[in-house]
Amino acid sequence: MSSIIPHFDPVKAEEYLENYDFEEIREFVKLLYMRDIRGVSISDPIFLQQQEKLLPDLEEGLGPWIEKNKKRTFISFQEVVGFFGNLGLNGTRIPQLVEAVNHAFSNYQRHDGAFIASSGKINQCANTVFLRAVLALGFARRDDIRQACKEYLSFNLNREGECHVRTDGNPCAYVMVRTLRWLNEFPQEWRDRDYQTTVRNIQNYLLANDLSTADFPRRYPEPSKNWTKFGYFRSYQSSIFEAAEALVLSGIHTHPVLQKTLDVIGSYCINRVTWKPQYTRKHWPLKTLPPQRGKHVGSPWLTLRGLRITQNVAPAVSRNIP
Repeated sequence: MSSIIPHFDPVKAEEYLENYDFEEIREFVKLLYMRDIRGVSISDPIFLQQQEKLLPDLEEGLGPWIEKNKKRTFISFQEVVGFFGNLGLNGTRIPQLVEAVNHAFSNYQRHDGAFIASSGKINQCANTVFLRAVLALGFARRDDIRQACKEYLSFNLNREGECHVRTDGNPCAYVMVRTLRWLNEFPQEWRDRDYQTTVRNIQNYLLANDLSTADFPRRYPEPSKNWTKFGYFRSYQSSIFEAAEALVLSGIHTHPVLQKTLDVIGSYCINRVTWKPQYTRKHWPLKTLPPQRGKHVGSPWLTLRGLRITQNVAPAVSRNIP
C-alpha cells in the first residue's frame, strides 16, 4: 500500500536529492537518502566512505558531551545524542559515540530502564529521544540497550494500559509521536506483545484526533503554532509532518485523519519536490547548518521525509544494521 502527499512527486524528489549540492551540509542528507530510500547498509563501503567526510565536524561536536561538567544533565545530553541519531551514522564505528552512550548508561540510568533528569524525575520525551538515537546509531545488539528498551517499554509505557499521561490527566501527543519514532526503530525480533500494544495505543490516540489542527486534549487553550511548522529535528516539539511520517512507518498507510494531514502537508509543497523550512533551531550541536537561502528555497531534509512517507520505508528493516 502507498501513502500519497498531494502536490509531491516522489520521482522528481529523488532527482532533486541526487542532484543537490550536498557538500554544503556535509553529506548528512545523502547518507540518509542512501540508507532509507536506496537501501544501502550502513556497513557498506560506499556508506562508510561518505561517513568519513563527517568525522572532523563530529569530533568537534562530540567533545562537550563527555566532559565531567556538573551543569550537564541527561536532558541536555540526550538532545545532542538525539541529533546525531538522526544523521544516519554507524555509531558503533565512532569511538566518541560509543563513549557517549556508555556515559549515559553509567551516569543516568536507573533500574527500570529509564534515564533520569537532574530533578530525579523521568522525562518521557528525553528517554524516547535517547533510546531511539542509540538504535538508529546501530547499537541494538548491545545487551544493555536491548534490556533498557524492553524494561522502559514494559514498566513505563504500558502501566495500567495508559501511556504518556501528563499531570493534567491528558495524554501528551508530542511524546507519543517521539515514542512511535523510537518504536519504529525496533528490530523485528523485539516486536513482542508489549511493543504491539503500545504501538496500537499510540496509533489509536493520534488517529482519534485531527492532527492537521492539533485537535487533541491539551493543557493550554490553543495548540502550539510549531505543530504546523516544518523544520529540522528537535527534541521537545513535534509537528504534523513528523507525526505523519511516524504513523506511516508504523504501518498506517490509509486513514481519513492521516490523509487529511497529508493534504495539509502537501499544500505547502514547493515545485512538487520540497518544502520550505518554517522552524529552525537557534542552538545546534554542530557549526554546520543546513542551508537557508531565500524564502522559496526548500529543504532536502523535508524532501527526504516526504519520500519516506510516500515510499513507506521502515528504517529498522531496510537499514540492515551490522
